[in-house]
Amino acid sequence: MIFTAMNNKTAMVLLEDDVIFGDGIQKMISGTKDFYCEARFDTVTSFNKGFSQLTSNIFWVDISLPDGSGIDVIKMILKSKPTALCLVCSLHDDDKHIFEAMKAGASGYLLKNTAVDKMLESLYELQNGGSPMSPYIARKVISSFRDSDSSKSSVLDALTVRESMVLEHIAKGHLYKEVADSLEISIETVKKHLRSIYTKLQVQNRTEAVVKYLNR
Repeated sequence: MIFTAMNNKTAMVLLEDDVIFGDGIQKMISGTKDFYCEARFDTVTSFNKGFSQLTSNIFWVDISLPDGSGIDVIKMILKSKPTALCLVCSLHDDDKHIFEAMKAGASGYLLKNTAVDKMLESLYELQNGGSPMSPYIARKVISSFRDSDSSKSSVLDALTVRESMVLEHIAKGHLYKEVADSLEISIETVKKHLRSIYTKLQVQNRTEAVVKYLNR
């Protein structure tokens, strides 16, 4: 279902098949002064049919849907809109779903038992350049850093020391401002380093860079 546009707010799309949970998320979004729900879908099929009409660049995506996977939807979204931000909100907390979602291009991953106020904070974090994650998900991601420490050098060899530091911060979900403050550089310098990182790693966005970082 596609709703009336609100020009003074940022549009986002909700893909969720649980009616009660979806109602709660839509109410949360509508209650902000900065976001509104442009459209809401409960199946992959309905999403695909309405996708061409959407203007949103932010997508709230469930993984398990009646007729398919939200992970495949994320791939489709990013193929058409490379700069789109896809925030997963799912019951799945296993490695397979988490890392498949990240590899597909998800910009963040929340569990459905996340408190509403934290979900709301995550929307703003996503909009401001962060990669919001539930604490449990973040621990799994950080654990993957430790498990792959010995093989990470291959992806980092092409990067300068400062670029490696920036990428490590971004991989941990830090906002651009947090990276800038930690490294005592400007936000514009952070963005400049990221552009260089994308070029060297042959990726197009932050999520792809993080995935490459995790998988080397």
